[in-house]
Amino acid sequence: MTANPADIMRSYIIDAETYSLAEQAGKFCEVLREQLSDLSLFEDFEFTFYSDEPYELSFIWDRGDIRSKLTFLGDKDDSTWSVTSSRKRFRGAIGNDMASSCRTFLSSMNEIMQ
Repeated sequence: MTANPADIMRSYIIDAETYSLAEQAGKFCEVLREQLSDLSLFEDFEFTFYSDEPYELSFIWDRGDIRSKLTFLGDKDDSTWSVTSSRKRFRGAIGNDMASSCRTFLSSMNEIMQ
């Protein structure tokens, strides 16, 4: 059974010492939990967490040549999502409209896996 990526993110967010990073990632995490109805999208992905506090928190899912990444930076205007493979690359800002950012992130994951 595939673990819910929001649950995985949550455990790292709770341990974050930088409030602005934890707040950004936490808000996105909640939106991801609401919008992700099919966990199979994250099936067989290997998860990696990277932290360079107080500047950056990154959540990375890899499977083969596919990498999905959420990067939250100290300046929230610079926070991004990306989904890449050897064939396609998608990238976008994680703006104030996190629901839209999350939908686009998940849609890009769906597209790149086809």
